[in-house]
This record gives sequence, C-alpha cells and structure tokens, in this order.
Amino acid sequence: MQSIICFTSDFGMGDTWVGMCHAVIYRACPQARVVDLAHDVLPYDIRKAAAVAASGVWQLPEAIHLVVVDPGVGGGRRDLCVVTGGGTVLVGPDNGVLIPATWRAGGISEAYAIDPEALTFRSPLATFHARDVLAPAAAALACGVDPSAVGAAISPESLVHSPFERARETDGVVTAEVVDVDRFGSVRIAVSIDDLEEFGLRCDVLEMGFGHVNLAVPFGATFSDVPEGDPVALFDSSGWLTLAVRMGSAAERYGIEPGQRARVRGVIS
Repeated sequence: MQSIICFTSDFGMGDTWVGMCHAVIYRACPQARVVDLAHDVLPYDIRKAAAVAASGVWQLPEAIHLVVVDPGVGGGRRDLCVVTGGGTVLVGPDNGVLIPATWRAGGISEAYAIDPEALTFRSPLATFHARDVLAPAAAALACGVDPSAVGAAISPESLVHSPFERARETDGVVTAEVVDVDRFGSVRIAVSIDDLEEFGLRCDVLEMGFGHVNLAVPFGATFSDVPEGDPVALFDSSGWLTLAVRMGSAAERYGIEPGQRARVRGVIS
C-alpha cells in the first residue's frame, strides 16, 4: 500500500487540528508521509473539498486520500474507506465528499464503514473523528492493513451522493455545475479532462453560458494563449474544465459563483 497520505480539510492552520492528525498518523505509522493538499477550504464547504479531493486523486491516484470536511461529525453519519476501480483509497465521512474523486479513478470498487474498535481501544471524541477515526484508518492503510480490516463492507449504492452532479450532454450541449473558484478567480466546472472526447469538446472555441452570461471563448492549453485581460477555456492542473481570464478574475468579471449551472458546447470552425 502507498505510504503517501494526501490530506484535505477545512481545519485551517490556526488551531491544533491538522497537527494532531499528523501526530496520530506518524505515531501509528512512522513511515507514512503526509502531504497537505489544502486546509483553507471554507468551513463546511463539502463541494469545494470534493472538487479539491478529485483534483488530488487525478494528479496522485496512487496515494491514500484523507478528506475531512465534516459538518455532521459525531451525528451518526458513517466514516468511510472507499477503494476505487483504479486502486485509489479514500478515507472520509459519508457526506458525499469522496464521491467525485471516485469518478476520476474508475468508480467505486469497494466501500467499508470504518469501525473505531478495529483501530484503537479508545472511544472517539464525538467532535473530532478526524483525529480519532479517520487519521488512524489512513495510517493503518499506509502501513499495509487491508481496507477490509478497518470495518464492515457496505453497498456503494448506500453512500451519500456527491455534492454536485456529473456533467451530462443533451443535443450537443454539456450541462455541468461550477464546482470551484480558485484563488485567481478562475472558474472550475464539473467537466473532467476525461470527458473531453466523450462530449466532443476538443474544439478551437467553446460556447459557455452561465445564467444570462453567454461567451464564445478560445479553448487553449495555457493562460498565455490569449492576450492579457482576455478569457480562455482550458483544463488546468485540477483536471476540471476552467474558464480563466489572463491576469484577471473570470468569477468577478462574469459574476460566477460555485453552484451555478454552466452550459458548454464545442464550436467546430
């Protein structure tokens, strides 16, 4: 099993939460290496965390991905270990935050409800399952414990659905949700790079609509493919289809926020 654990949360860095999770992992599995993908996800923002985790899985599928944005902690929801068809292992709460990552890694092959008693003799603190259940599970997996040993097998169909839907195509128009706006104001849409051929979006120009805003945008490889201040559509490092403005904010210019619907159509020149 891979000993790299990619860690995403809404904990920030102003308290002990991230550090304690690191300490628990290192104490249980000294050879583990924790990579902090993002801890500045806005509090309770399951959509953002799901988009970040999916990006992490796309870039590092062989790692274990620990994802903790957990508004329902201690309230009866399940703690999960999910194994994808591509072999990626994810650990997190059963609130949909893990599901988009599985789309990028071959779907769900196995799912387990983590049993705290399989990991430690201590009862978990109701407000801190990240430290007492999820981090220990990730550590055990990093040290070679089989996913089936951390809890009981459950049906993948029983898992809470994703916080956003998969992209779909109807009559040549792809409909998808805005899943994220990055710190540069670039707008990420729930169309993955794997969808490019399926949806016929490998074109010189994409027509993109957001509410009453309709754009015809060049489809480029990088931001500098257009002059400063111009919009460009591309797949950025997240692997999501992205609307960007070179040296500017697409979200501010066009008034786009996460959760909005996007319409995308390839224009054949």
